[in-house]
Amino acid sequence: MKQTASESVGSKAPRQLLIGKYQKSTKLAPTSGGVEKPHYFRPGTITVREIGKYQKSTKLLIRKLSFQRLVREITQDFKSDMLF
Repeated sequence: MKQTASESVGSKAPRQLLIGKYQKSTKLAPTSGGVEKPHYFRPGTITVREIGKYQKSTKLLIRKLSFQRLVREITQDFKSDMLF
Protein backbone atom coordinates (compact mmCIF):
# COMPACT_ATOMS: atom_id res chain seq x y z
CA MET A 1 0.00 0.00 0.00
CA LYS A 2 1.41 3.39 -1.01
CA GLN A 3 1.46 6.25 1.42
CA THR A 4 0.30 9.59 0.11
CA ALA A 5 1.01 13.00 1.52
CA SER A 6 -1.80 14.48 3.53
CA GLU A 7 -2.29 17.79 5.25
CA SER A 8 -1.36 17.72 8.88
CA VAL A 9 -3.83 19.14 11.30
CA GLY A 10 -1.90 21.10 13.87
CA SER A 11 -2.02 24.23 15.93
CA LYS A 12 0.45 26.16 13.80
CA ALA A 13 -0.51 29.69 12.88
CA PRO A 14 -0.14 30.81 9.27
CA ARG A 15 3.19 32.45 8.47
CA GLN A 16 1.67 35.84 7.71
CA LEU A 17 0.23 36.15 11.21
CA LEU A 18 3.51 35.17 12.87
CA ILE A 19 5.52 37.64 10.82
CA GLY A 20 3.17 40.46 11.74
CA LYS A 21 3.42 39.71 15.46
CA TYR A 22 7.20 39.70 15.53
CA GLN A 23 7.57 42.80 13.39
CA LYS A 24 5.38 44.83 15.70
CA SER A 25 7.18 43.75 18.86
CA THR A 26 10.72 44.40 17.63
CA LYS A 27 11.73 47.99 17.06
CA LEU A 28 14.82 48.90 15.12
CA ALA A 29 17.14 51.49 16.59
CA PRO A 30 17.27 54.63 14.47
CA THR A 31 20.43 54.90 12.40
CA SER A 32 22.83 57.63 13.38
CA GLY A 33 23.21 58.89 9.82
CA GLY A 34 26.70 57.43 9.48
CA VAL A 35 28.25 55.97 6.35
CA GLU A 36 26.83 52.57 5.45
CA LYS A 37 29.61 49.99 5.49
CA PRO A 38 30.12 47.98 2.27
CA HIS A 39 28.82 44.41 2.02
CA TYR A 40 31.49 41.71 2.06
CA PHE A 41 31.01 38.02 1.37
CA ARG A 42 32.57 35.48 3.68
CA PRO A 43 35.81 33.91 2.41
CA GLY A 44 35.04 31.14 -0.08
CA THR A 45 31.49 32.21 -0.95
CA ILE A 46 32.40 33.72 -4.30
CA THR A 47 34.74 30.83 -5.05
CA VAL A 48 31.99 28.27 -4.54
CA ARG A 49 29.69 30.34 -6.76
CA GLU A 50 32.31 30.42 -9.54
CA ILE A 51 32.89 26.66 -9.29
CA GLY A 52 29.17 26.05 -9.78
CA LYS A 53 29.08 28.48 -12.70
CA TYR A 54 31.93 26.76 -14.54
CA GLN A 55 30.55 23.28 -13.82
CA LYS A 56 27.23 24.24 -15.40
CA SER A 57 28.74 25.86 -18.49
CA THR A 58 29.77 23.92 -21.58
CA LYS A 59 31.88 26.59 -23.25
CA LEU A 60 35.62 26.12 -23.70
CA LEU A 61 37.69 27.85 -21.04
CA ILE A 62 41.01 27.47 -22.92
CA ARG A 63 41.31 28.44 -26.58
CA LYS A 64 41.56 25.49 -28.97
CA LEU A 65 44.79 26.44 -30.72
CA SER A 66 46.75 27.29 -27.60
CA PHE A 67 45.63 24.03 -25.97
CA GLN A 68 46.56 22.12 -29.13
CA ARG A 69 50.06 23.67 -29.08
CA LEU A 70 50.46 22.68 -25.44
CA VAL A 71 49.41 19.08 -26.12
CA ARG A 72 51.81 18.85 -29.07
CA GLU A 73 54.65 20.22 -26.98
CA ILE A 74 54.02 17.70 -24.20
CA THR A 75 53.71 14.75 -26.60
CA GLN A 76 56.99 15.73 -28.29
CA ASP A 77 58.71 15.19 -24.93
CA PHE A 78 57.38 11.62 -24.72
CA LYS A 79 57.46 10.56 -28.35
CA SER A 80 59.09 12.60 -31.09
CA ASP A 81 57.57 10.78 -34.10
CA MET A 82 53.93 11.38 -33.08
CA LEU A 83 51.72 12.69 -35.90
CA PHE A 84 48.53 14.71 -35.52
